[in-house]
Amino acid sequence: MAATKVVELAGVQVTVRELTVAEVRTWLAEIEAGVTVDPLGSMVFEDCSLDDLARMSDATAAGMEALTYGELLPLRDACKALNPHFFRVRAAVQKVARAIEAEAASMISTAR
Repeated sequence: MAATKVVELAGVQVTVRELTVAEVRTWLAEIEAGVTVDPLGSMVFEDCSLDDLARMSDATAAGMEALTYGELLPLRDACKALNPHFFRVRAAVQKVARAIEAEAASMISTAR
């Protein structure tokens, strides 16, 4: 059974849950398929997006937009505590993406 934790988010009880391996695999498949990403929602935290937090809880990304960074911290921290494997995979994906971007930028600058 997946672990859960209840946190208070701006006066509302939100349940955070541990993702299964299959759910993390689905998330990776969505990245590979190029699922549309909300650019602002993806920059709220360096290590996760509003969509990621919604995936790990019963909160919605749209509902979180009315909250401040500080109000969202307890949710992010609970998600990290229950899903360290997700955050490791996400960090690895980001590292690869940055390396590809750097290589592409290098190729563009040397082509001129």
